[in-house]
Amino acid sequence: MNKDLETNSELKKLQIELTDLALKLADIAKVKLDFSIKSIEEVEKILFQIHEQYKKTKDEEGIGGMALELAAHIVTVIEKNISIGKWERNSEEFGEETFPYTIREGNIISPYAWCLKPITEGESENVLVKFQTLVLEKTER
Repeated sequence: MNKDLETNSELKKLQIELTDLALKLADIAKVKLDFSIKSIEEVEKILFQIHEQYKKTKDEEGIGGMALELAAHIVTVIEKNISIGKWERNSEEFGEETFPYTIREGNIISPYAWCLKPITEGESENVLVKFQTLVLEKTER
């Protein structure tokens, strides 16, 4: 394995903890996350539910955490089904606390932003489309 494309041990531990929390969030939303590529559709359902609550309350407390939990699930789906990459906390390009993920051949995605935007902006921000376009189509070659 390319050591440059390996998540550091601290963030790997955080990924595992966040993924466990994503499963609990899925239980609350009555959605099943099974780590398959198809479960990205379920992430979309959870985000829609969170968005509906956000529209009512406009309360931003906790949305970053929920977005990060679901981002960790997306990263885990990629690693279980496609390729191991490198998840980082900060990025020179995107800034601090942006949690970019680099898939092989330098393809950098932003699962955290993918999950955060639909919570505040709604269905126009579609995680499944981003996953299909920026992950599946780029790694099928």
